[in-house]
Formats: sequence, C-alpha cells, structure tokens
Amino acid sequence: SLPARIQVPLPSWTAPAPPPQQPALTMLVGVSMTLALQVSMALALQAMAPPWDGHRHRHHHRHARPLMAAGDPDDADVGLALLTRLLDEDRDPALEIDTTGVIEDVDARGSDDGTDAGLDAAVLIVGAGAAGIGCAVSLTDSDVFGLEASRVTILERGDTIGASFRTWPEEMRFISPSFNQAGWTNSFDLNSVAHGSSPAYTLHAQHPSGAQYADYLAELAGLARIRDRVQLRTEVVRIVPVDGVFDVHVRARCAEGVSREETLRARYVVWAAGEFQYPRESCCVAGAELCMHNSRVRSWASLPGDDFVLIGGYESGVDAAVNLAKAGKRSTVLASTATWNVQTADPSAELAPYTAERLREVTAEGFSPRPRLLAPLRVLRVERAQGGGFNVIAAWKAAERLQLRGRRKPLASHAEVGGESAGAEGSELVVHTPQPPVLCTGFEGSVASAARDLFHF
Repeated sequence: SLPARIQVPLPSWTAPAPPPQQPALTMLVGVSMTLALQVSMALALQAMAPPWDGHRHRHHHRHARPLMAAGDPDDADVGLALLTRLLDEDRDPALEIDTTGVIEDVDARGSDDGTDAGLDAAVLIVGAGAAGIGCAVSLTDSDVFGLEASRVTILERGDTIGASFRTWPEEMRFISPSFNQAGWTNSFDLNSVAHGSSPAYTLHAQHPSGAQYADYLAELAGLARIRDRVQLRTEVVRIVPVDGVFDVHVRARCAEGVSREETLRARYVVWAAGEFQYPRESCCVAGAELCMHNSRVRSWASLPGDDFVLIGGYESGVDAAVNLAKAGKRSTVLASTATWNVQTADPSAELAPYTAERLREVTAEGFSPRPRLLAPLRVLRVERAQGGGFNVIAAWKAAERLQLRGRRKPLASHAEVGGESAGAEGSELVVHTPQPPVLCTGFEGSVASAARDLFHF
C-alpha cells in the first residue's frame, strides 16, 4: 500500500470500441512505475499516439519459477539452472524498457488533429501525485507521446504537488528501495515515475519519506516543464461525458477561503487520484468509529499515549508497531494471519524485506518495549470500556500451519514477543487499551470512494 507497499492496479475492464471522438477515461491509482504508466496510458490514449512508423514492439515475457520460491531447498541443480536462465533472460532485448510507449493496437478511427478547439485541454489529469505527474511527463515527452505541455492540465485539490505524501506519518518510509540503476543499466529506480529520473539520485535516500518523495515529484515536474500545468487547490466534483468529450466540474479554493466553481472541457480524462486519502475505516469492524486509521497519524513518536492496539498485521500494522516500539511505546498487533512468518513467491502477500528487517530489530532479545504479535485472530468489535479506555474483542481462528523453507527462520513467535498461546478456535480474546485502537486496514481508494460510476468494471 501506499503508505506501505506501492500497488499497481491496472484497469480490470475493457471499454467497447469507441466511435470517432468518443471520450476515453483511464485510471492510474497509486502507480509509481514507468512501465505501468505507459501500459495504462496506452489503454486510454491510443488515438493520440505518434504517427505509426511501421515498427511494432511486442514484449513476450517468459515466466520462470522464482529462484527463491518455496521449493525443495536441496534442489541445488534446479536453482543453478534457474539462475543461468535468469542471467540469460537479463540480456534478452525483449525484456528491455520500451521508452516509446507500450502500444499494441491503434484504433484507426481515433484521431488527433493537434487542435483543441472548444476545449480547455486535450487531456485533464485528476491528481498531482505519483501517477498524475508520471503520466503528464510521459504525455509531454517527445520520445513517448509528444504532446505540447499546453495541451495537458493537472488538477490537484491539495496545496502542493504530491500533497498526499506530505500527510504520511513522519516515520513512514517507502518499503521499495530506491537506487539509481539508470546510471549503468537500462533499468530504472523502482520508485521513479519517469524513465531517466531517480528518487535515489534526487534525494540520496534509499527509502524516502513521504515529504521527500513529494519534493522529488515537484522537482521532476519542474524539470519536465509541466509544473505550471498543475492547478492546485482545485477539487473535481463531477465528470460528465458530453458529445464525445468530458465536462469536468471543479471547485477551486481562492484567497481567504473563497471558492469558485467552473466547468473544464477535455477530450481525455486520466483519473490519478490515488488511495492514501481514502482509507478503509468504516467497513471493517463494529465500533470502527471509536478507532483512528493509521493514515490519520502525523507522527507515531508524538502520538499521545504509550500503549496501543493495532488492528491489522500486514505492512501498515507492522510499520506502526515498529515505529511505536522505536518511540518507546508499547503495542499489541491483532492480525488475521501471522504475516511475519509467511513465505510466498508473491511479494504482495508477504512482508517486504525492509519491513521484516525492522520488525526483527524491535522483537530481538534485549529490545524494549517489544510489540506483542497475536495471530490468527478475527477482530469482532471495539467497545468503550467501563472505567475508561477501549476493549477490542477478537476471536481466535483455526491454528495456522505456516512453513518456512530454505534459510528462512521464524521472524517472531509468541514466546519471543511475550504473547500468550493461541486459544481454541472460536474463543474470544479481549485486549484493553487506554487509547483509541488504530485501524491498519488499508485503503478503499479514490475510484471506489469517489469515481466508481466512471468506469465499466
């Protein structure tokens, strides 16, 4: 998630073939990888591609079983063969980044005559975060889509570019590492949004904070000459398809709190409003209104209180536990599964190495206070406790049989962190906390929250 793991949810719908001039709207939610940006934009901007030169680049990726997947650790021959294969594939031109855009099919009926008569912009991008800035850079890059910057407008309801990142807790960091690989390879920084840029180079930081990353986006917008195409303090309130284009109704905040409403017209709209400002905080557990979501925390060190219950044990929950422990605060993590002992070839289903490293540090013998890690539990409800504070009521799930292979060792166990033994399946556990419990339950996202009706899923 975003605060924890960068997600790349490409559109899961296929729009019908549009008649001439039918508007196209695509979605970029929390994207921060150049290739994903190109794929998503190709879906919506086929008609705006540069003139076809007769050469089509098709990427055929061969899928090998991950080298460190959950297999027989003694199968050394297989491991060596996979390593050799991966090295060979690394030299395969088919795996190189295609910086001219990933465009497989062009709708011959689409057209772009280069004029925007009657329009405020050819393309309106909703959101000036990672996806929005990255999309705008690629649209205006002469080597990709090649639009004039004046034909692209980015609408941002915050006060700055990358406003969502500036609301991260101070201690939160990117879990994906930044490294300026473009210095000697054709690869790119995992956290970059434009080929040729690198947060590691710009910030000299491997795991940037939210504020640092917002600085990177702002600098990139300036270097790409799109900063003056960003309209800040402009909230999109409604989008209506009209006669082959989009009418985008906005509310702009002016000086002294005065707002004005206007309608902008565009041929294309890219939804890039992200996830972090749309937390999942009302549909997860009874009594959620008594809790606070982890995205509402500005700093774990300055959060009032010294004893917390964290509901959720994936990236957000473990990140909160680590930062509370380093701030000298106690915490109890209630998780649906012992994510700290999960091993899978799918990196989105296990803790990131960066997260695991930090959790290992704060659960090591001698560290104090160590977080309590309790799983597998299903949180049922949150109640106010007599005498003050809150009770979190959870039920034990069936015992898990998690297996770690190779050189993996259990990252944390009940004995190591001072937790009690798991109860019988269905039995209830009540955990008291003097502070409002913290929901580490992820994000609903802007599409589900605000723009569901704009997409055919």
